[in-house]
Amino acid sequence: MLTGIGISNISFLNIFFHFFKPNNMNIRMKAVLVCIAFALIIPMGCKKEEDHGHIGKHGLPASFFNSEVPEAWFKLAISLSRTTPGNTGPVASRMFGYMGLALYEAVVPGMPDFRSLQKQLNGLPTLPKVENNRNYYFSVSANAALASMAHHMFGNASPAQNTTIDSLENVFNSEFKTALSTQVFDHLLSADFDRSVSFGKSISDAIYDWSTTDGGDKAYLNVSPSDYIPPVGAGLWVAQTGQVAQHPHWGDKRTFIADIASNTQPVAPPAYSLDPTSQFFTEELEVYNESINQDPEHRAIAVYWAAIPPPTVSMSILGAVLADKDANLSTAAEAYCKLGMAIADAFVSCYKTKYYYNQERPVSFIHDNFNATWVPTLGGTPPFPDYTSAHSVQTGAAARVLADLFGDNTTFTDYSINDLEFPPRTFNKFSDYAYEVGLSRIYGGIHIRSSDFIGLDQGDKVGKQVGALHFRK
Repeated sequence: MLTGIGISNISFLNIFFHFFKPNNMNIRMKAVLVCIAFALIIPMGCKKEEDHGHIGKHGLPASFFNSEVPEAWFKLAISLSRTTPGNTGPVASRMFGYMGLALYEAVVPGMPDFRSLQKQLNGLPTLPKVENNRNYYFSVSANAALASMAHHMFGNASPAQNTTIDSLENVFNSEFKTALSTQVFDHLLSADFDRSVSFGKSISDAIYDWSTTDGGDKAYLNVSPSDYIPPVGAGLWVAQTGQVAQHPHWGDKRTFIADIASNTQPVAPPAYSLDPTSQFFTEELEVYNESINQDPEHRAIAVYWAAIPPPTVSMSILGAVLADKDANLSTAAEAYCKLGMAIADAFVSCYKTKYYYNQERPVSFIHDNFNATWVPTLGGTPPFPDYTSAHSVQTGAAARVLADLFGDNTTFTDYSINDLEFPPRTFNKFSDYAYEVGLSRIYGGIHIRSSDFIGLDQGDKVGKQVGALHFRK
């Protein structure tokens, strides 16, 4: 077995993959195994187990594998969230949170400088552990965990969608198995493969069981519960014709980080007023005036950021950044975990605010005071209160996490809605992306300014709390 084998200060594997990065999974796995054999035959001195890039107590560390497996799974999850009924912004964010956590916990035993999060999260029970002195392929564990979690989270997926989930899992497994079966010591490697699959699935099952107690399990089946009766009064939210309040109890859901929703609540919104000099009136008038002879670029921005639920955009941006940086599995596991939990907790914080203040939407105020036939740029208005903006809160959280991971001054291109024939948008800073998302809701006639920009600050606070978790030892 591979236990205890040391490589030189600059490992052969690191040198190999620095200069040779094959795209084909089969070739990559064969190359990995050749390098293992090299290490077995020609040991070149010892190195601490904690060092990345060296054979450790559980075999190859996660940093040896690229991020292809999680990138593919989150791309599929984005697609499923757009096509499976009931996957609203809150539901999608919750799904991404649990998928990210399952990925991280399935890979963290192969990340020597990192630790499990089970003692830091809100009631997360003891998770399965790897066997001592046994080898694991952490890409295989990641594949198993994400496949299992996709089935768990998309419980109302169609037969065709479930087939797609199974197909992706099988594609990766087949490529791994093909590579392993050609090796002279395949009887050992086959056991390692099976052990890796079992570990990944056990992590997913344990995290899913925990997820069923958060108050949001299978929320896609009832996004607009009939038991909620909105308060009535001047300046309070009124459902538009045919609407029912969406996710009125989401602010009560259990978060990944204990008390984060309460600890990130914003100041009160501007007080309702018909005084033309008041902040509230001024901000409502801004939304109305924006819609009159609107700048075409403003309209394009409004439509772009409203095309798909914001959590899917955030995850898509992360995928693009990881691909641009040719990231490894370790980096991807940390990033998807942090971003998933941040946007999930951001939605809980936001909806706690929404249904506490129940602030009316611009469409109601404008109809009553400026123009009874006015239609927002985006057409309809979402079925929940104005303050704060969910787009802004989750984007503020995402931008903070991404900036902490990669640096705010990171150039990236968002390709999330190319399939809808929108041209991609490029940014030089994550904070610039967040600012544009905030503006987009004013441009679209959906939120007043305070809802957007106080919302960005609210999300930033959520992101900072995720960043304060101790991922590293």
